[in-house]
Amino acid sequence: MLQLIRKDFMLHRNILVILLGVLIIYLVLGAPPIWVGLVFILVLSMSTFGNDEKTTINLFLNSLPFTRKEIVSSKYLSVLIYTVAITILLFLGSLLIHGRIMEWQGIVFMTMLSLLSLSFMLPFAYRFASKYLMIASLVLFAAYFAVVNVFIPNLNDIIRESVGTLVSLESTAPYLIVCVAVLAIFALSWVLSIRIYEKKVF
Repeated sequence: MLQLIRKDFMLHRNILVILLGVLIIYLVLGAPPIWVGLVFILVLSMSTFGNDEKTTINLFLNSLPFTRKEIVSSKYLSVLIYTVAITILLFLGSLLIHGRIMEWQGIVFMTMLSLLSLSFMLPFAYRFASKYLMIASLVLFAAYFAVVNVFIPNLNDIIRESVGTLVSLESTAPYLIVCVAVLAIFALSWVLSIRIYEKKVF
């Protein structure tokens, strides 16, 4: 399985370098590190996933001495590695560039929201294809836009205030509950993706 993870890093090292450069630019420009981190974790995880969806790549992977469970597990472990790596880069970047230390609440919020999003995106991509995620995203965006314009005009303000309140909480109990819940969902997503991939025919 470690060989599969290493394969991901070697095949996508150019993407990693480009995204690292863009990440540094965003930090220099003073973009909010929480949202930058969220976007980069999702983009990096799904871009590396998308390259492995080609039929020839899947046939090659399945010809190797790895089970389908190991192939899927390596992808989920890679996601965790990307999440930790980007979090560390954001922490160091904020400290070195702006002299600010990221609050632990913001770090937890970013990582948990990233893992929660990927918990739904990865099984969807295994079941259908990552290209359909773009269509689904556009549909969700259109629905959100309709809700904001027709039903709840101040929805953006509500979300902004809710996130601000959550990040400013001092108690660790709510964060602990959220972490346990998100990790449980991530684990269930992992199992679901394995079952979906094991039933696929290439």
